[in-house]
Amino acid sequence: MSTRRPRRSSDPDQLDLLDIPEATAVMLTYSGRTLDLELPDFSRFEIEDIARPLAYQCRFVGNTRAFYSVAQHCVLASELASEGFAYEALMHDSEEAFTGDWPTPWKVRIGRDVIKAAIEPLKVALAARFGFSHPQHDAVKLADQRSLATELRDLCAPHRVNWRDLPAPAPEPIVPLGPDDAMAAFIQRYHDLR
Repeated sequence: MSTRRPRRSSDPDQLDLLDIPEATAVMLTYSGRTLDLELPDFSRFEIEDIARPLAYQCRFVGNTRAFYSVAQHCVLASELASEGFAYEALMHDSEEAFTGDWPTPWKVRIGRDVIKAAIEPLKVALAARFGFSHPQHDAVKLADQRSLATELRDLCAPHRVNWRDLPAPAPEPIVPLGPDDAMAAFIQRYHDLR
């Protein structure tokens, strides 16, 4: 049962932090919207609210030879997805616009189930707002893994980690984009697929 008081802010894009039991459960977006992480509502959000933070986050926590964003990763996954799943693959990491990109080693260390439970309300609300399936289809996971294999080949330092379980990487090498170009590519791909 919620202990919230009625909202005092008349702006539907803003939450009055005095109305929120814990102000640290609310995120401010670059466009000035606020997001209640307990009760996420994306009904007034636009694709730019997703594309911008994804474009400014580097994959592998920045441990790449060149800047390479989550947004560009999503575009690559959408290009590698089997027919009918390109849009789903583009949007597969959309919650990371609000959580950041959790590297796999941290997911394992903290516990995948713990993280999944924490972000589930975001995934459900984003899927409802932007019209993609949740939970994701196996075809999307395959595209994500092919993207990862390609990124490991093209962007990461030589390493001895066993990635043999990954599918074959894309034949074409990745050309990393800067944040603004990655944002534009994500938005263009979104409009092309919608």
